[in-house]
Amino acid sequence: MKNLLLLIFTLSFLNLYSQDKEQGILVKNGITKRIIQGFEYRNDSLVKQTYLVDELDKFGNTISFKKYDRNDSLVRETKYKFSDDGMTEYGEIRDKDGKLKYSMVTIKNTEKRSIRRMQISSKNDTLVEQIWIRDKNLNDSILYRVRNRKRILSRKWNYNQGGMLTSEKRYDKNGNLLSSQAYSYQKNGNCMKKRDNRNKLVSFRCNEGNKEIWKILKDSQGYRSGIKLVSKKGGERIETKLENGLVEKIEYFSKKGRLLAEIKYTYIKNN
Repeated sequence: MKNLLLLIFTLSFLNLYSQDKEQGILVKNGITKRIIQGFEYRNDSLVKQTYLVDELDKFGNTISFKKYDRNDSLVRETKYKFSDDGMTEYGEIRDKDGKLKYSMVTIKNTEKRSIRRMQISSKNDTLVEQIWIRDKNLNDSILYRVRNRKRILSRKWNYNQGGMLTSEKRYDKNGNLLSSQAYSYQKNGNCMKKRDNRNKLVSFRCNEGNKEIWKILKDSQGYRSGIKLVSKKGGERIETKLENGLVEKIEYFSKKGRLLAEIKYTYIKNN
């Protein structure tokens, strides 16, 4: 169970960099609400549609996340609690009877360029604690796990001046190196290929105006915004952005160009 919690925590840290940048754009543009609509297609026919509403505080933090059915009736609402300065998030996970299973605390420190996350049991025991620290240029970063108040190296990421990942290292529970991966980039016009140290193609992205086009290199599936995302090798994932840098929509296409899924975003400003 503890290993599973550690994995979940680590995966969530991987999204922090992009979320941090997005929060800054949301705040700059005075966005207080984001409407997310998901569309899932099969054989060119719509098979599922979702409607979600993300309410934000003045710091760009999600304070309420609502899910509605097709009749505009509220299905579920999840609320999030933050400190007055927006830097600390508090959360609780309860069982079906309402009994507390564990609580979570996330603390951001802009001066130290760090984020600390803890998962605490109902008996006030720390189940998982991790600290993520970025360098002074806000590029390279290190993830530590904390055990008996001692920091143990968990992962390291290094980036070039363009903000592209150049190396990644993973460490075991005692801080010993498990694996090391280096990445190289090849630019051709408006396209960029990323390869690992075995020369295997890891990602292939092209830019066309306000669109980022990602070539899908292997079959996979998952869920996002309440819909199933089926990615097929040879297909494309296209992300379209507004002038302010926020995502307008994300589309998934098959190798033959069929639309498989679409997620649309609508932003509402504070009056």
